[in-house]
Amino acid sequence: MQPAINVSRELLAQAVDQLQDGVTIADARVSGFPILYANKGFEKLTGYTAAEIIGNSYRILQGVDTGQAGLEVIRAAVAKGEGCQVTLRNYRKDGSMFWNDLSISPVQDADGKLTHYIAILKDVTARILLEQHLHQSNLDLQTLNQQLSTLVYTDHLLGLSNRRHFDEQFANLWSTAQRTHSELSVLMIDFDYFKQFNERYGRSAGDECLRMVGDCIAKSFARTSDCTARYGGDEFSVISLATHIDELRQHAQKLCEQVRALNIPNSDSSYGVVTISIGGVHRIPDRESAVADLIKLADQALFAAKRSGGNRVHIAD
Repeated sequence: MQPAINVSRELLAQAVDQLQDGVTIADARVSGFPILYANKGFEKLTGYTAAEIIGNSYRILQGVDTGQAGLEVIRAAVAKGEGCQVTLRNYRKDGSMFWNDLSISPVQDADGKLTHYIAILKDVTARILLEQHLHQSNLDLQTLNQQLSTLVYTDHLLGLSNRRHFDEQFANLWSTAQRTHSELSVLMIDFDYFKQFNERYGRSAGDECLRMVGDCIAKSFARTSDCTARYGGDEFSVISLATHIDELRQHAQKLCEQVRALNIPNSDSSYGVVTISIGGVHRIPDRESAVADLIKLADQALFAAKRSGGNRVHIAD
């Protein structure tokens, strides 16, 4: 019967040697777990011959890349005498990197004492590169979508929300205010004597003036429950949720003062500098009212502020 056992072992050794994956056996009884056996699949995968690898530890495949999380998993497993499976960056004899799907299994003797570790190494570089490519493609697609969203919803001159974004945000905040019975404020903001400003100082100066004042408005209404937008031409709009009307009036008046303090020259204004007028409405939306109604009331309040001389606030409640 003994010859049959020897043949079986020889066949087993030949079978292991013909595997495409790398197979190694390490001595778990010696510090560093030196490698005792490496098949031809290992030689083909790593570029090391069996003679070169035997007596060395697996660290030879890590090079200086020793900070990988997978190595911590291996150390924790072998400290308990257990097996594990990790994916590592390993390095061939010529220095080229490959992704190694490494499976480590413990071997025990008849008394249950750990004696060896069997490791199976599989080259999964193609799979990892494909996953990385798909991940990057998804990131690129997300970036593209974000850029498209920015183009669709942003005024290209000022970097603020445009009329389209304002309308969508208004609808969302309107629904929120109705559902929570919260106060909703709508402000319409317009320059005083801006047509004359453009005629006197030119379109380039007008664009710079729009940018400076738009930035001032945006910083003034910067809460997540606020939306500041260029409504059209030299007119801005603001939606603000859950603000008390007295606080709103004070805040709007302070904004007028901040714009005036920019000291942008305007010889056609009685103040000598660029100023704005603000009209607004402050309501708890009900089922009978509509978004267009609040815009109309805010426009009427703006007209009243400008008719009164400009550089002022008129809020209707």
